[in-house]
Amino acid sequence: MKRMLVGCLAAALLFSSGWATAEAKGKQQSKPKWADKNKDGIPDDWELKYKLGLGKNVANQDKDRDGLTNRVEYNLRLNPTKTDTDKDKILDGDEDTDRDGLTNSAEVALGTKPEDADSDNDRVKDGAEKKGKTKLANVIQKLELRIKTAANQTIKVDYHWSERHSHLHMKDQTGEVTTNDVQSLINDLQASPSLSNDEVIAKIQTLFSLDTPFRLELEWKYGSGRARKLSVKQDEDKGENAGQPGDDQDDDDQGHDQDGHDQNHDQDDDDYDGGNVGGDDGNSSE
Repeated sequence: MKRMLVGCLAAALLFSSGWATAEAKGKQQSKPKWADKNKDGIPDDWELKYKLGLGKNVANQDKDRDGLTNRVEYNLRLNPTKTDTDKDKILDGDEDTDRDGLTNSAEVALGTKPEDADSDNDRVKDGAEKKGKTKLANVIQKLELRIKTAANQTIKVDYHWSERHSHLHMKDQTGEVTTNDVQSLINDLQASPSLSNDEVIAKIQTLFSLDTPFRLELEWKYGSGRARKLSVKQDEDKGENAGQPGDDQDDDDQGHDQDGHDQNHDQDDDDYDGGNVGGDDGNSSE
């Protein structure tokens, strides 16, 4: 009897020891195989590759200012320093990486995962769900900008956005304005819909490096239906705005220049057309 008890005890000890060893190995295997000094869930090698640094807030920063944080760009295997990683003339924010019917920027606005077609695992694609879409109220769906600079050069921007389609059409005779600058303006207007007219003008003047005098017309519309319009003539001597910029509820869909004439796109414009995003084109990191 004693031998049986001793044998059972020995077997139990061996089993317990083996289980503990297996558990320890499992814990070791579950640890990340890559270094993450700032513990933000992004490998240090990736952050250093794109010269993001290893600060505490790297994951939530947006170096290329395309509306996608570094964490989102890492999850989507995009280049956090390029607004169009795969150079297909579709901005990274306008791609539909998980092909659920929502662009990456729309998913960020909604709080869903742009790398997961079914973020809540309810067997319904995010794009087919209607709940939470009120968060798109501050998303800019339309923006038209016309600027005549002190050197009589023209800057034209036409931007249209929806959950399935986006389009950015830009012409810049100054050679100073980039798609990043336009995206930065859009991001600022979305983040702070209550910006005053003077604050909006100041942001444009800074982003586009405008010298006085200049003439500016800007119209933009939010997902909520709210529309705003600015018409400004910045005088070099007085430094004051001519006209009465303000909020309009129903703006004309046709863009106009400062003299009221219809705008036609020139052949040498830079044309970014999102089309029906979600085809077979994939994203690749540089």
